[in-house]
Order: sequence, then C-alpha cells, then structure tokens
Amino acid sequence: MTDLRDRKLLVLGAGEAQLQIIRASKELGICTIVCDMRPEMEGARIADRYYRVNYMDREAILEVARREEVDGVISNSEPAMINVAWLSEQMGLPGNSERSVQILLSKDAFRSLQEEAGVFAPSHRVVSDEQELFEAVHEIGLPLVIKPVLSSGTRGTTVIETEDRDRILWAYRECTEFSRDGRASVEQYVQMDSLVAYDAELFVCGEEILWDGLYASYRYADAPMLPVMESLPLDISPERQEAIKTSIGTMIRAAGIRLGEYNAETYFTREGEVFVIEINPRQGGNHIPDLVCEHAGIDLTKLLCATAVGDLQYFREASAQRGKRAFVTMYVVFSLTEGTYRGLSIDEEIRPYVRWVQELAAVGEHIHKKENAGDSLAFVRMSFDSAEQQKAFMSRIDTLIRPVVG
Repeated sequence: MTDLRDRKLLVLGAGEAQLQIIRASKELGICTIVCDMRPEMEGARIADRYYRVNYMDREAILEVARREEVDGVISNSEPAMINVAWLSEQMGLPGNSERSVQILLSKDAFRSLQEEAGVFAPSHRVVSDEQELFEAVHEIGLPLVIKPVLSSGTRGTTVIETEDRDRILWAYRECTEFSRDGRASVEQYVQMDSLVAYDAELFVCGEEILWDGLYASYRYADAPMLPVMESLPLDISPERQEAIKTSIGTMIRAAGIRLGEYNAETYFTREGEVFVIEINPRQGGNHIPDLVCEHAGIDLTKLLCATAVGDLQYFREASAQRGKRAFVTMYVVFSLTEGTYRGLSIDEEIRPYVRWVQELAAVGEHIHKKENAGDSLAFVRMSFDSAEQQKAFMSRIDTLIRPVVG
C-alpha cells in the first residue's frame, strides 16, 4: 500500500466501536486523531492525539479538524455519521453529503426514497404522538412494525399482529425511548417466510461497489429480527444475488452515497421482490468486517481508513482480488433463560474449526434471555473445509456451542 505517514485521520469516538478503526489507521502509518469526551476509553489512550471534545458538537470538531489540517474523517458510531458527512462537506474532504447520510439514517426518508427509486417499499408513516399512532395503525392495518425513526439495530422495534391497544401503546413508548428524535415509524409488516435474511457488508468508492461481503443472516423463530448467525459465501442462485445487488445499488446511488462501508439487510417477499430493510452508514455489527476478511482476504477496516484520507491504491487492489473464498461462520451466543453465567461450552467436535472467541459476559454475571442484540453473551468465529461441512455444523450449532447458565 501507499506510504500514508503524511496523512491525518480524525476519528469521532473512542469507544469499543471505534477501536478497530483506530488500530487499523495507526497500522497504516496514518496520524490518528480522536475526539471523545471520555479520556478513560482505550481509543483515547492509543490515538496519536486525543481531544476531549464532544464529537456531536459540530463547531468543536470543526475547530479540531482545522487545527490539525486533517485529510479525512470517519466514525463507526451511527449517531456520529451525520457529523462525519457534515465535516467532510465543510472541509472538502473525501466522503458523502450530509443529505445522503441523513436519508440512510432516517427510516421515513429511506422508505420514501425507495418509492421514488422504484424499489420495493412497505406502506409507512411517521408519528409523533399517540393520536397519530392509532391513525397510522388504522390506515396501514395489521400486522405492522413500530420502530424508531432514528436508531440503530433492532432496539425498540416491535411487530404488532393483533389489535391490542395496551401492547401498541407499550411498543410506541418503548420505541420512542430508543429514537434519537423521539418519533416512531409505523410500517406494514412484510412477511419473511424464511429465517434467513440476505445481507451485505459492502464498500462504495465513486461508481464502484465491492460485493465480496454478501452473507446469510440466520434468525430465531421467536425473534425473527435478531441475527444469531452469519455465514459466507452466500448460498443462493446467481439470479437472486444479482437482484439483491441491483436493489441495494439502486438505493446507494439514489441516496447519493459516494464513499465508505455500509451494512445492508434484505430478504425476499412472497412475490419474489427484494425488500431492502435498511442500509446502515457504518460497519456491520457482530464483527462482520472480520468475517468478510477471513472469507475474501479483504481488510475492510484498512480500506475504510485509506480511502477516508484520499488513498485509493488498496481499493484498486481489493477490486481486482478474486482469490480466497473461505467457508466462514460467526455465531452469536444468546441464552434461552435468565440466570447466572457460568461460562461458554464449546464441544470438542467443533473446536478444531473455531478461529476466534470473544466472551461478553463475565462468569458469575446475571444475564437475561435473548430479546435484543444487547443480550448477546459471546461471539464465535469458525472456518470450515467445505460448504457441506459448514452446513452440517451450522444445523446443530446451538447444541455444540452454548452458554452454561446456573
């Protein structure tokens, strides 16, 4: 790769979500500058330079960026992404317009753009109070989904299947707790007949998109919006893969996105249309970039840092790379019961294929049964010798890797 020791990168945030970005930036030789109000965070300690600044304060981060004469700005914090775009525009740095990122962040604007772009979109309406809520419920009909307008992941999202006024009110109030603007989106529930969604960790650079990160996302029958396992390569027909790329690509271009890494969630409707649930303007959770790297040999985090400071050499190399295609799976461990965490059990049969484990819960800690992504207990990344072997282990993964709960 190019010598990047003369470049400066501003990272908004010093928490867990930013650590891989900060480390990758430093490994590339980029002078890495971090803004965050929490000096005790590891990202603040390992950065080349740290400013105790609220990264949601636009004028404060602009002052830092100008003082340091930075060449780029990035973040992995969803609320900060709008400020990343704003700062890029203010200083003429590589990146996207504020408007384009705002479209991806707003569930209402995203659905409206789907309609304008001719991509499948469910009926939807944004509500700000309980009267508007019930008007929307009546207008859209059941079943429907109540979700935060501005939020990340599945937090605050509830499927409503029956006309239960108390549950609808509870779902609305729960939803607004997670919505950064206090509003809720009420939309038609699009039936997902399979417990497998088809997602993408994609990278955009100008008119080009890297599609090496297409993957299957497996869900629980009783929690269909909660990803429990991801695997690559994506084992569906070439025609369906192209349909997914077309729908996501249409939305990326319609929103005006020009640069960066994005995580998209999709599935097929009963009529065979691609439903793009959302496109998140950040790296995917559950360590998806690491899984893509193990599968395709492309380090998306280094790619994110290099392109942010205007260097496209690694992107060109990644675009031309068509070698490694490993059979990889990430398993997110949840508990089916509430109790005390006693540790993680990994059967000897599958242990030779385990490449990496991260436990999120400490032994002796009180844990909750699975409800949302925040209840995850561990991540386990595996690599297999063949598609057949991968499928065989995945079919009984919950008996081979499980939490011990007392």
